[in-house]
Amino acid sequence: VYELTLKFNNVHRIAPAVFGSESHTFGFADDRRNNTVSMTWNPSSLLLALAISGSSIVLQKQGVFASPEACAASGVYCGNDQSGPNCCPSGNYCQPWNSNYYQCRPKPAQCGTPEVGIDYNGADLADLTGIKLPDECCNKCAGTSGCKAFTFINNGWDGQPHCYLKSGTGTRKKVVGAVSATVSSSRSTNTTGGHIQAQIRSGAVHSKAVNLGGWLLTEHWITWESALWNGVSRDEDHKGEYHTMQILGKEKGTAAFEQHRKTWITEADIKEIADTGVLNTVRVPVGHWIIRDATTAPGTEGDMFARGGLKYLDALINDWALKHNIAVIISLHAHQGSQNGIEHSAPVTLGNVGWSTSQTNIDNSIKFATFLAARYKNSPAFLGMALMNEPVPPVDANALRNYYIETYKQIRATGNDCILLVTPFLNDQDPDRLRGMIGAPEFTNVWNEIHAYFIWGYDGKTEEQVLAAIDQYDQSHLKSAPTNNRLFLGEWCMGGPPDSRGIFQNIDNFRELGRKQLAYYNADTTGGWAFWTWRHSDETTKRTGWSMRYLIRSGYLNLKN
Repeated sequence: VYELTLKFNNVHRIAPAVFGSESHTFGFADDRRNNTVSMTWNPSSLLLALAISGSSIVLQKQGVFASPEACAASGVYCGNDQSGPNCCPSGNYCQPWNSNYYQCRPKPAQCGTPEVGIDYNGADLADLTGIKLPDECCNKCAGTSGCKAFTFINNGWDGQPHCYLKSGTGTRKKVVGAVSATVSSSRSTNTTGGHIQAQIRSGAVHSKAVNLGGWLLTEHWITWESALWNGVSRDEDHKGEYHTMQILGKEKGTAAFEQHRKTWITEADIKEIADTGVLNTVRVPVGHWIIRDATTAPGTEGDMFARGGLKYLDALINDWALKHNIAVIISLHAHQGSQNGIEHSAPVTLGNVGWSTSQTNIDNSIKFATFLAARYKNSPAFLGMALMNEPVPPVDANALRNYYIETYKQIRATGNDCILLVTPFLNDQDPDRLRGMIGAPEFTNVWNEIHAYFIWGYDGKTEEQVLAAIDQYDQSHLKSAPTNNRLFLGEWCMGGPPDSRGIFQNIDNFRELGRKQLAYYNADTTGGWAFWTWRHSDETTKRTGWSMRYLIRSGYLNLKN
């Protein structure tokens, strides 16, 4: 192979010539400041047709090596794992897609020129899955506080793309197919030097959350305006996702759920939540079938449900919550066999509670929890999981406790120290019951979760009596709670007693209902709280105590009081 350097005044034409029956191409680099063109080629003989005015030619033997093809244009082939990356136009780089195909692509706008075949080994902040391009990985890093660089590997250890966010460049290590770059700007809204999730996990900050109800686990009473329910009768629409899929069928149902998930909650909602200046966490309910998008699970009940929800959970945790500095709690709301028979647990038959009657169901729940914990272990926005939502008898109490213990052990065995929330039976949440939950010092980073609704059981009570009951609840349940685990009030609202009104009629009392609860929950929960829920279809037709965004927008709830 030879290198040809041309000193010229003007280059009119540089073209490959045909030698025998074989046509050859060559690459060149044009340095116009020095009036120099350098070229390399492989053939043993090559004829060049040159029209050069006032030029000199220097020919120097460089040695034999595998020379790359001609400098590629943007969007076309530029190399492979064997030959390595070739030259690309200015502003482009040679991106590996697989071992046999590299392509010239524009370099990421917010990052420096990528280094191809280099891994910034160490200094990891997070390993994000679901990221398909180095450009996306760059954007995630630019939107994450403390992230200074990234390494993207299109075909990782599991055959999937991986985006590694880095606090620095670490040690440069040669890894075929890797793409690494430093970040030139940061868009993170967080100015404390780290994601808010870490501060909540450490106890420096309390979680102030809102639930994303009706999104990845639908409930008709929350989402009745959604087109999802077209074709489902009023007699059938309240029985949960399993029954809804039976009615709609696999093809129609999957399409309907996909459209609903795509639109019910979007990044704009997460931004609005962050923009309150108070809310720092979302609690997102999911069902056991969500993991079937990426893995298998014991039992067959999950086969009925619509696939496709996991990508939205990925987007929430690895994109939206990162960008807007919001922590995420995943609530394992619906378990195979159903832990309460209610719509939100998606039972096969409404009212049937069968979770603890089958070891397969329990094993399914363990897989449900451990899979999600592993998937988001290194995601900066991932705070933890509520392991069970509102279990009720006839769930076996010992089976429930053993599930908590076994799931805790399996998650901790991987080095994952995320928050794990445990809850007693829905109808038995007093402090004595909480003292019987797993907890410190044997179990670390475990929070107790309870729910407070001043609705059911308050039939016939006046608004003033309900407000007085909140004072009593603070004394009996919050101030008296055990302190070995932090206390998290996972659901509360501003709905009224379950009568024909369904809401406080006196506006001053209505505002006081929110103010009083906020005051107590801010002062006397050691972990934090989560309002139920962010969005509710009732907000489109009437005043409601179930939609936090409506309450904030309408001035009924002031989070800063």
